[in-house]
Formats: sequence, structure tokens, C-alpha cells
Amino acid sequence: MKSDVAMKPADNDVEPGEHLKKHKSDFLTALKDQLNYSDKTIEAYSLDIRQFTEFLVIYHSNPGVLIEEIDRTAVRHFLGKLTEDGISRKSASRKLAALKSWFKYLAREGVLRVNPAKNVVFPKVEKKLPTPLSVDEALRLLTAPVRNTFAGARDSALLELLYGTGARLSEVAALSVQDLNIESGSLKLQGKGSKDRIVPLGKPGWDSIENYLVYRESKKYDESVTALFLNKSGKRLSGRGIQRIVKKYMDMTVEKNAKYPHVLRHSFATHLLERGADLNAVKELLGHEDLTTTQLYTHVEAEGLKKTYRQAHPRAGFENSEK
Repeated sequence: MKSDVAMKPADNDVEPGEHLKKHKSDFLTALKDQLNYSDKTIEAYSLDIRQFTEFLVIYHSNPGVLIEEIDRTAVRHFLGKLTEDGISRKSASRKLAALKSWFKYLAREGVLRVNPAKNVVFPKVEKKLPTPLSVDEALRLLTAPVRNTFAGARDSALLELLYGTGARLSEVAALSVQDLNIESGSLKLQGKGSKDRIVPLGKPGWDSIENYLVYRESKKYDESVTALFLNKSGKRLSGRGIQRIVKKYMDMTVEKNAKYPHVLRHSFATHLLERGADLNAVKELLGHEDLTTTQLYTHVEAEGLKKTYRQAHPRAGFENSEK
């Protein structure tokens, strides 16, 4: 990649990137001591910055490159090199975020006059939806739990609720018994930004929940626990616990690669749209702030309709069309 910056002769007495190491070390220390970042995040930032500094040594043809020599062009060329190397946009965006944080720190400390990455942007990561379950797959999944034990009754209610409401994993994990309104056939979910919404649930879902509540009442647990879904110890079932349950039954019933709760949310939305549900209504049920987020599902729906057309319509291939 050709540089816009004048190349400098190599300084053979300096270790590659040696002048940048202290600035990197000070930044990582600040992340740990001042901002309480996790060890995993700090390690990721360290690797991203190291990759950038190694690129700079080659970019400037100078192992003694100084922090003051880093400019916006170098950052943009680094991103271009990542793209050439086949790194995903998501990973490249993460690396850019690490560099922006590093340079922001150095500018605040007076090491740099400006943040060279401040106005550098990378294309937004394209949101990809997992393939939804077919209706038959969803039904196989929902009928997989054996409902005559505490765990089976709970798992049945959990799966019915995830698919029957399109709720997020975090919303289901946060549910308490008082969020249920069996009389009206609805329940209250707390979505993003602590915004509550009321969603309906069909009769099969309520049948499973009422069956589970009988087992829940007989479970030995602390009376102060109001969580709807409990683990075997009688405490609130965690998000990770919900993920394990969903994967367990998806392993038993479907062949999809993606086996996590969000697949049921996608399936909920797709099946509604396939059956003519209004897009704005689906938006409200999902708790989306922006209609454009819900519109992602229209692509899934359209692909499903095209597949159905190709398989079922006698003229889909136009084999016998007159020219």
C-alpha cells in the first residue's frame, strides 16, 4: 500500500515500535486502574494497538516511528490493509474503536495535539438475521419438553413464552410472577431503556405457564424470590441458563446452526409477517424504537415468499413461456 507520508530511513538501533510501547502501556494501565476495564477487554485493546504499531513500522519504513507521526491517513491505510487481509468489518470496527480510545487518552494527556482517528469512520456492520425456524420446526421445539416435572414444565413455559411473544432473552430473564396477567392474557416486559410494554400470549402459552406455576409453587425456594423462571436451586434462572435450555431442545429438534433464544424472536416476527401482520404492529410487539429495525424482517419474509413461489407456482421457472 502506497503511503502519502514521506518514507524515513530505517533506524537499525531501535526495536520495532519501541517508542510507542510506553504510550501503549500507560493507556492500558489507565484502563485498568481508572476505568476498571475487564482483563479480557484490556487484552483485546492491547492486541489491536500492537497490530496497528506493527503496521506503522512497515508503513513508515522506520522501526523508530514516533507517536507524533501518526495521522489520519495512517489510520485509514491501516483499515484498508485489514480489509485487504479479509478481516471482517465487525473486527475492523472494533480495532478502530480501540485506536480512537487510545488516541483520545493521549490527546487528553497532552501527548497528541489531536486525535488522528476522531473523524475516521468505517462502514456500519451489516446486521444479519439468523435463518428463522419453519412453523413445523417451531412446533417440534415447543412440544419437546416433557411437562410432568418441574424442569420440563418450566422449559415448556419458557419456550412458549419466547416464541409466543418474541421477547428478548434479557426481558424473559427479568420476568417476575407479578408481570403476568392471566385474566387479560398478557404480560409486561421491560425492554431496552427500562421501557415497559404489554404483549399478548396465546392459549398454548398460558396453558404451559399455568402448568409450570403449579410446579413452581411446590418447589422449595426462598419466599422472597419473585422471579418467574427459577433454577433447580429455587433462584432466578439466569440468561445463560435460558440459553442452555434453548440449545438443549434445539439440539433435539432442529438442524439449524444458530441455536440461541434470539432465533425464536426472529421466528416470531417472520411468522407474523408471513401471515399478513402489520409491520407497525410487529414493531410494537418487538419493542423496537425505530421501524427500520423491524424492516429487517421484511427481507426474511420476502425471501421466504420467493422460495414458496418458486416451489409451488407452475410458471415460476417460465419454462413454457412463449417468446
